[in-house]
Parts: sequence; structure tokens; C-alpha cells
Amino acid sequence: MKKLHCSRLHLIVAVNQGNRLLNFKFFIMQQDIQWDFVSTGGGDEDGPNNTKIEYFSGDYNYYLAREIIQNSLDARKDKSKPVSVFFKLEYFGDANFPGYTQFLSILDKAQKYWEENEKAQILLSNAIKCVSQRNIPFLRISDFNTYGLNGTDEDKKGGWYSLVRSTGSSPKSTGGGSFGIGKGAPFAASDLRVVFYATKNEASVSAFQGKAELVSFEENGDIKRGVGAYGIGQKSIRELRSIPETFWRKKQGTDIIIAGYKNNAGWENELIKSILRNFWYAIFKNELEVKIENKEINSSNLESLLTSYFSGEKYRDNVKPTGNPLQYYLTVNRGKVFAKSLKILGDAAFYFVETDEYLNHVAMMRKSHMIIFSRAFRFPGNYAGVFICDNDLGDAELRKMEPPEHDEWDSNRSPENGNKIYGEITDFIKECLEKSKVIKKTEYSEIPNMHKYLPDNEDGELGDGKGEKTYTGNESNEETSQLIQKSEILDKPANISPMKITVLNKKSTIDDDEDDDEVIIPSGPEKVKERKKRKRNPANVHIRIFNSNRINDEYEYTIVMKSGKKTKYDLRFFSIGEDLMDKLNLVKVSPIGGEKNYLSGNYLRGVSVEKDKELRFKVVAKSKFKNAIKIELNEIQ
Repeated sequence: MKKLHCSRLHLIVAVNQGNRLLNFKFFIMQQDIQWDFVSTGGGDEDGPNNTKIEYFSGDYNYYLAREIIQNSLDARKDKSKPVSVFFKLEYFGDANFPGYTQFLSILDKAQKYWEENEKAQILLSNAIKCVSQRNIPFLRISDFNTYGLNGTDEDKKGGWYSLVRSTGSSPKSTGGGSFGIGKGAPFAASDLRVVFYATKNEASVSAFQGKAELVSFEENGDIKRGVGAYGIGQKSIRELRSIPETFWRKKQGTDIIIAGYKNNAGWENELIKSILRNFWYAIFKNELEVKIENKEINSSNLESLLTSYFSGEKYRDNVKPTGNPLQYYLTVNRGKVFAKSLKILGDAAFYFVETDEYLNHVAMMRKSHMIIFSRAFRFPGNYAGVFICDNDLGDAELRKMEPPEHDEWDSNRSPENGNKIYGEITDFIKECLEKSKVIKKTEYSEIPNMHKYLPDNEDGELGDGKGEKTYTGNESNEETSQLIQKSEILDKPANISPMKITVLNKKSTIDDDEDDDEVIIPSGPEKVKERKKRKRNPANVHIRIFNSNRINDEYEYTIVMKSGKKTKYDLRFFSIGEDLMDKLNLVKVSPIGGEKNYLSGNYLRGVSVEKDKELRFKVVAKSKFKNAIKIELNEIQ
């Protein structure tokens, strides 16, 4: 008998001397399956600041849903059926945690090695606390109707290599999925920074491996890297009987299992909102269905879920992609559609609908039918828009323009066609918006004494101020609606908002190209109790605005104001972008000359100034970004 040694198998050849026949018996010797962290070899060490993870560490559930589901959609197998993605929270004991004892030992060694680093101590203490629980939370994310991850550990064109074996690799092969910087999102959702991968691909090949993104540590005098793998050395486990049964994939597709999942209160709703915000169109087209625990999201209940989660939200918000997804859904489902074959991108469509509130953004999509980003466009009114280019040629061109985060189209990433593509998209959308304008020729028309019949607050409701939505029409001076009417002939029906004191029959006179610190005269609502007489276009008023400090999601601005006479003003604050203007949410104001000032939405009321004397004060606005500001001014006489 001879014993032959192979890299993965021990092969025993038995020779039957009597029949001169060869009988081969193969068996797999159980090899060492454990956590493996390679030596730094005297090179750089891994600290607690992992940029691949830090990028997603804020709203980790938002990014988790966005990044994983887009990969599943890219690997959709049967185009006549939707991709199914399941999120399920499970609890494992130490017996079901692969390499538990060794992993706990590694955390202990790392904690000793980084004892002088505060951030590392916090990271490792949380990890030890998590893994020491009797029941450790694991989030299993499983997709179906996908190809699974093809390729071996060495196949650089395969999906397995791209997702598990490499950093910064994101090939775009058919059925391979898309794995760039987004594969850091699951680690950001883990208190252990540990993720396990299990797949069954088209060839019915199973693969399993764990990955850890920890910090360097010392073991037997050798400094190890913080990036480690659970498997056969650094390689995956491909023999099904050697894969822990808890991690078997019985059907084709892929599981991503997050160990030590940060299952904070409300995690299900955070995932649902991210899915609705980013993938409402794919769900609407029946290309995707998602199940989170026992909550299903599909084309049949999409509208009711969007209404439930977003009907009370602002139309324009600061969450990427900017804009209320319910309004974008209604735009496609009920709005006007424009179609055109663009020179480079081919067939494209633009959907348009007028909205009750200010949104004025266009959601941008390609073939994945995930919202890549949204972009503002000028329009003399309120609207929502959706741009879609989902033909193969256009999809390939737009994909070239996306960064690893897949959250914009950057013309610089496609030197050959980038600027041309950006230009033809812009021209097409502006052309559609131009066709959607309703031309109204008459000027502003003031309705005398209308303030007596309207609420104090722009966002308020008609009522008695006690929560009742009733209105009798009775006033102390016995005026009625008959007495305030004004005879006027309009070319178009007037668009009257019950929350404003003017009838708007033409485009706003606000000039979007003015400097940020120039004063603009408003026609907006004012407080009824203060309305004695307000002078428009106050003369000789100069305002300068400076950005001071940022504290978390709040920005502080210094206002310097000088008037040609002693008087009192109401100030209204707006943030200014390249293509839009929106209300600035004020949360605090510093004392101004001993006067009693108060905030109401984006109003600062009752600011007193002395003649030719400079007044300086500070306001704080809630915003994730620094804003260019404009101020509307009303003089109180």
C-alpha cells in the first residue's frame, strides 16, 4: 500500500493483487479549521480606525439594506421573478459560534496590546461584552433567485473572490453581483466586526468562510494583522460536511450572517425605511421582495407601506437620496411621463408631477432600479421628478460614472463620455420641466385684510387654537368675506394657498442668483397679533452673515445688521443651494440687546435695531450641512 499526499486530500491507493484491479478509496482528513490572522511581517499594524467600516458606522441599518440588496439585484437569475431577500434575527450560543474559544482569546490579546489606546479599548470591551453573552445576536440575510457566489478563492473574476477574498475589488460580470466599498456595511452593524459568508452557486458548490476586521495583536512574540479569516488557513471551506450545519445553504443563493448584530430598538423599522427609500421602484416593478422577520414588503403592499412610513414626513429632507420616497412613487404611478432616445445613453424616461409642498428634486435611476441619488432642478412651482435610464447600453455608461458608494454620477469618472452624458441628462430634464410649466401672466394680488381670516403660523391650520379645525368666520369688527373681495380678471385661475396671504399668479420674484447676504423683501405670512403695519422694502438696511461653529447636526451663524433708522424687524431665514431655496430650521438665538425675541419655524421675530448702530447676534440652525443663507426682512411700524 502506498500513501500519496495531496494539498487538500489524503489519497490511499489499494492494489488488489489477485484481480490486478485498482480500487481507489478517497477520504478527507479533517484539517485545522480555525481563525487565522497573518503576521504583519514587521509592516503596518491595524488600529481601531477602519475607514471601510467608519464610512457606514452612523446609520448602519440604512447602509446595510442599501448595500446588500443592490448586490442581490445585480445577481438576479430569473428575470421573470423577483429577487427575495430575508432578514432574520437569530441567537447563537458559544457552541454555534465558529471558533468561539479562540476568538475570545484573540480579543483578550488585542485588548492587552492596545491598552493605551482609548478607542481600541472601547471597541474591544464592547466586543468582549457581546461575545460573552449567553445568547449572541446574529442577523442572517439570505437572498433567493440569485446566482450565488461563483469562482474559487483564487478566481479574481469570481463573485466569491470579490466579496470575501479581496479589498477594493468590484468586478461587474454577469450574475456576479457588485462588491465595492459597500461590503464594509455589514461589519459596521456588528459589535464584533465579524461576518460569515455562505453560498451555494450554479454548480451546486457550497462555500463558507468567516471574516474579522479587528485590530492587530501579539501572539507568541509575533504581531498579527487585525484582518483575519475563519476557514482552512485563509481559504474557504468547500466540503459541505466540514461546514457547520447552522451555516448550510440548501438552496442556490448567498447568506451574509452578521455576528454580534447591533439589534437596537427599532432596527426592523430602520431597515424597512431604508428599503422603501432606496428600492421602491424595484419593488413597484416586482423585481424585489423583502421580508424582515415577519414583515413583508412587496408590490402589493408597497403603496400602503410608503404611506404609513412617509405620509407625515417632509417632502424634501436631508436623508440621502434627498426627497420623500412616497412622492417619487406617486410621480411614477400617477404623474406625466416623457420619453426620449438620448444620443449616448439611449432610451430614457422622465416622470413629473406637481406637489403640494416644496420638493423640486429628481430621483435618478439606472437598470438596477435603486435610487442612485437625487438632484435639484429649478422650476417655478413645487414638483417631484424621476429619471430612469435602464437599457443595457445606458446602464453600462452610467455605471462607469459611479464611485464605489454608488451614490452619484460623476462625469470625471468617465473621461470619454462623462461630460456629454451629464449634459444630455440635464438638457432632457430641463426640456421636460419647461414643457410642464403652467404660464400665468398676472402679477401678485393683495387681498385686503386677509390676515384676519388666516392662521398665525404658516404651517398651522384654520381653527380656534384649541385643536379644533372649525372656523366660524366671525370677527370682532363684523367683517365678512364679502367685504374683502377685490374684482380682478385673471388669464388663468388663481392658485390660492390657505396658508398664505397673497394670491400667486406668476413666478416668484426671488432671484436665485443674488448674493447670500443681500436682503429680500417677502410677501409671506406674519403674526396676526403683531400686525399693525409692516413696511415693505425697508431702506438702508445692511446684513452680513458669517458661519461660526458646528456642533453635531447644528450650525451656528453670526448675523451683523445695521439700519438707517431705529425700528424693529421680523427676519425669515432660508438656505440657498445651486438650484433651490428652502426654509432654514432655527433652534436657538443668542440674546439681542436685552429684547425678548422668539423663534417660530424659520422666523426670528421682534429684532430691535438702533439707527446707524451695528447689531451683532447669533442663531443656531439644525442642518447636516453648512448653508449659504438669505434673509427676508419685514419692518414693523
